[in-house]
Amino acid sequence: MKTYLKYTVLVLTLFLSLSAFAQKKEDDNVIIVKVEESLKASSSKELIKYLHSKVEIKLDGERKEYSSNQAEIMLKQFFQQYPSTGFEFNHDGTSTAGGIIYAIGTYVSSSGNHRVVIRAKKFSNVFKVYRLEFTKER
Repeated sequence: MKTYLKYTVLVLTLFLSLSAFAQKKEDDNVIIVKVEESLKASSSKELIKYLHSKVEIKLDGERKEYSSNQAEIMLKQFFQQYPSTGFEFNHDGTSTAGGIIYAIGTYVSSSGNHRVVIRAKKFSNVFKVYRLEFTKER
């Protein structure tokens, strides 16, 4: 009987641990889904909701740090110049060092495609994008 009780406790502990891990992974992916929706819609107003107050934006090789207000203006100009006809993240993952999540995708417009890379980490227990890169594909 003692052995049965030990195995039951072990199985329950393992199950609860895996459930907590799955929930954490699901919470981490919410920002990726929301950013993907914003990029599909070419919505700078929606996208800035998921950006940190200071965000580094790289547009075709030029990298600068912006406040969220400045970033919204930059992104609005980009979306006006390259209105989205589609967007999808092709790959995402987590870096165990520093708790960083990232995603790589393709932003499609009638003027050409851009490779998009986002990096996010937790600020006050909420994931925010701190780096956003757009590189025109040739």
